[in-house]
Amino acid sequence: MQPKYDVIIIGGGPAGATAAFFLGESGRKVLVLEKETLPRYKPCGGAVSAHVLEQFPFSFEQVNQTRVSTISYAYGEKTVTIPFADPSLRLFMRGDFDAFLLNHAQVEIRQATRIAGVKESDEKVIVETVEREQFESNYLIGADGANSVTARALGLRRQKTMAGGIEIEASVPEETLRRYSNKPLLIVGELSFGYIWIFPKRDHLSVGIGGLHPRPGELQSVLERVMRRFGILIDGQTRHGHPIPMYNQREPLGTKRSLLVGDAAGLVDPVTGEGIRYAIKSGRMAAEAILEGNLEKYSDRVDHSIGRSHRAANAFFSIFYKHQKIGFDFGLRNPALSNGAAEMLADRIGYGRLLFRIARSIPRFILTKKIALEERASIFP
Repeated sequence: MQPKYDVIIIGGGPAGATAAFFLGESGRKVLVLEKETLPRYKPCGGAVSAHVLEQFPFSFEQVNQTRVSTISYAYGEKTVTIPFADPSLRLFMRGDFDAFLLNHAQVEIRQATRIAGVKESDEKVIVETVEREQFESNYLIGADGANSVTARALGLRRQKTMAGGIEIEASVPEETLRRYSNKPLLIVGELSFGYIWIFPKRDHLSVGIGGLHPRPGELQSVLERVMRRFGILIDGQTRHGHPIPMYNQREPLGTKRSLLVGDAAGLVDPVTGEGIRYAIKSGRMAAEAILEGNLEKYSDRVDHSIGRSHRAANAFFSIFYKHQKIGFDFGLRNPALSNGAAEMLADRIGYGRLLFRIARSIPRFILTKKIALEERASIFP
């Protein structure tokens, strides 16, 4: 007896929803099992390039919160604002974004369904819920986040590294909201390995902090102190903690009949914590691997398309956070970094090419700064 479904997808976030969309478009019978009821809150800055979303045959403007034309950085008392040559960055509320994408998939969706376990045989995959329901399929995609039940059940991602994050959807006065309108702010120099963000949304600010190996209570105390400095009061506002899976090595991301995608596969950017682009990318790659009947090559394809760039990112991560002042002066203040990062967010280049562009631009950047300083000095007697 054949399984009822061609593919079961565990998780309805951007990775699972993307896989569901492309599998549904190809006529496969797909079941998505989502533990929450969508739209649900998800801690996330929500940054996505409009270019990444062009692969879908529909517009996301209905759920877009903010169009970004510039980005600001802060280190101590220093701040700098860089305009984007290509202002394609968009900011979304993840709950709305995920639900909107999943609603476009021609698949069966069961919400408020928690998974108890997964069993795989040579012929099929069986998924059991906590209510003792069982579903069978030919293939399985695990898109169930950083603490993936699928990964544990299949013996994958055993040596994973987790960073920690806290986010607050901060209600602020209109004057404060206008100050950050269309201008995200990234703050460095406050943590040994991590940063703080202030992302403008339609009617509030998403503020948060993420760090690797923080001391107990460090994220909370640093976020409170820095937000006070920037005039954002977060006392009494709801805080959402979340794990951030860090990519640190090449590893198997699938079995004979199952694949991991997005955060479940640990594909978060190790420098910025960006995850939506890699969720969408891996979700589509998983769908294509199943449609081709070639799951064996999926891990290699992910490593080639995402992993190589992430390994270069790990080198950048180590250098930047050990020398954050230098990184601010010659990296974040350098327009080549922000415009290169915008191309990377559009999935046009990886960290290797980004680092090359930054290195190549530094001599000209230093000379330009020197000329600007000399011109400024010449104004005064």
